[in-house]
Amino acid sequence: MTSESSGAGLLSRRSREVLSSDGTRLFVEEYGLGDDAPLVVFSHGWACQGRFWRPQIEHFASTHRVVVYDQRGHGWSDRGHTSFSASVLGDDLEAVLRAVVTSSRKALVTGHSMGGMSVMGWAAEHPESVPLLSRGAVLASTGPSQLVSRSTLIGSPRRFRASLERAFAAGLAMAGPEMLDTRFNRRLVKYGTMGPHASADVVAECSEIVLRCPPAVRGMWGRVLATIDVSKGVDSLAVPTTVIVGSADRLTPEVHSTDLAERLQQRGQLHDFAVLPQIGHMINMEAPNDFNEAVARLDAATEKG
Repeated sequence: MTSESSGAGLLSRRSREVLSSDGTRLFVEEYGLGDDAPLVVFSHGWACQGRFWRPQIEHFASTHRVVVYDQRGHGWSDRGHTSFSASVLGDDLEAVLRAVVTSSRKALVTGHSMGGMSVMGWAAEHPESVPLLSRGAVLASTGPSQLVSRSTLIGSPRRFRASLERAFAAGLAMAGPEMLDTRFNRRLVKYGTMGPHASADVVAECSEIVLRCPPAVRGMWGRVLATIDVSKGVDSLAVPTTVIVGSADRLTPEVHSTDLAERLQQRGQLHDFAVLPQIGHMINMEAPNDFNEAVARLDAATEKG
C-alpha cells in the first residue's frame, strides 16, 4: 500500500490493488483514519470512478476509514478477461470487502446506481458474506431490474414506447465515440443525470468524470445494464438498509426506490427511505449535505456492528 496526500481536502490517501476472484486487478483508495475507525465503503456507478465520492470522502474521512474503488474497466482498474455481468459486480465488491474489513470493523456499504446494483449483486452471489462483512447498506439512485422500461429519460407516447425502449437498450450497449469535454456534452450529461437546479460546478465535475470513461467500457457495461436483474439480492440484503433517491432522477426514477423500500420494509431491513425534491441521478454530488446526513444516520445506528 502506498500513502500520499490527496487533492480531496489535502487528506491522506492510501492506494492499493485488490485482486478479484478471476484475478482482475481493482484499484482501491483509502482515506482518513486507520483500521480501528468506523469503516465506510463506497461503490460508484456506470461511467464514473472512485473520485465520484469526493463530497463523501471530505465529509467522513476526519472520523472514519473511507474506502472507494474503481469498478472494473473504470479509472485505474483493469478490465479483466471475464465477460462483464451482474455476478462480476458482486464478485468485485466481495473482493474489496474481504481486503478491507477487519475482525473488529464491518463495513457500511454504499452503492450509487450501478454501484447499488453491485451491492445487490453481491448479496445475491455471496449472501453468507452480507452479515459477516457489512453492518448496513445504502442503495442510492438505483434499481434491481427493468432499467430501460422504467427510465423516464425519453418521454414518448405509449404507441412509440416499445420501439424507443429497444433503441435505448441498443444505445446503452454501443461503445460509441470518445466523448470530449465540450459544452454540448456537458449539457447532455446534465440532462441525463442531474436535476434542474444542479450548479455549474457540479455539472462540470460530474461531466469531467463521466466523459473520461473509455467508450468500450461504457458500451460493455451498458449492455449489462440493459437487461440486468439483481432482484434476488434484495432479499439477501440482511442488514439495515437506507434507500435514497432524487425526485428528478430520470435514469433510475423514484419508482425503483419505492419498490426497494417496500420490499426491504417487508423483511424488516429498511432503516430509512429518503426522496430529495428536484434532485437528479447524481444525488451525492447534487445534494451532498442531505446525502451525507442519510449515510451518517445509518452509520450511527450500526456503528457497533
